[in-house]
Amino acid sequence: MVNTRKYIFPASSTTELHLRCRLYSSSWSKPCQVTMLTRCSDRSRNGKHFPVPESLLDCASVQPYVHNCLVTLHEGRHVYQFSVFFKWHCRLQTNPLLSSSDHIFQGDAVVMRIGVSAGSIVNMRGRDNSLADFIMHR
Repeated sequence: MVNTRKYIFPASSTTELHLRCRLYSSSWSKPCQVTMLTRCSDRSRNGKHFPVPESLLDCASVQPYVHNCLVTLHEGRHVYQFSVFFKWHCRLQTNPLLSSSDHIFQGDAVVMRIGVSAGSIVNMRGRDNSLADFIMHR
C-alpha cells in the first residue's frame, strides 16, 4: 500500500491546530467527534494542513504505521472529499463499529474532511459526521 502522506516535524516555528474529525475506536460503543493535532506548512494558519493521526490511534507497538486513503463522495451536484486514516492488523482489537457478519475489522479509523478550494484538511461540520458514517459502512 502506497503512503501518500507528508510529514512536518515539530519545530519552534511550526504552527499547530486541533481540527475536528470522526474517530471509530475499537474500545468505544459508538463513533465520536474528537480533535486531531494538525501541523501547518507555514507560520500562518492559511498554509496546507498536515494531520498527525498517530496522536489518536493507539497500539504503536503492534502496528507502528498508519494507512491512509482518499474517498470522494458524489451526492447530486455536490462533491465531498474525505481522508481516512486507519490501523488494520490481525493482532489489534476487533472493532465492532466497522465489522459486519461477513467481514471483521481489527483496528481503529479516523475520518477527516478535505476542503474544496485549497485541497487541505479542514474542520468537520454538522452533516459531515453522517457522511463519514455512510462511507465507513460501505
